[in-house]
Amino acid sequence: MSLSDVAEKTGLHRVAIARAEREGQDVRASTVAAIAKALDVPVCELFEESGHERERRKRQAGK
Repeated sequence: MSLSDVAEKTGLHRVAIARAEREGQDVRASTVAAIAKALDVPVCELFEESGHERERRKRQAGK
């Protein structure tokens, strides 16, 4: 699903969706809830670390 698709399904601006994707951003709970609903996933799933992220963190920790 594209950023535009998520924006359309949530009713949020594309910039708000893009901002929510960036690490270290302070995102409103209502934005997170709207994204989760649009993706048909529980909110907690948006915060789960993927295998790629775990591997990246391991490599960074080893440096």
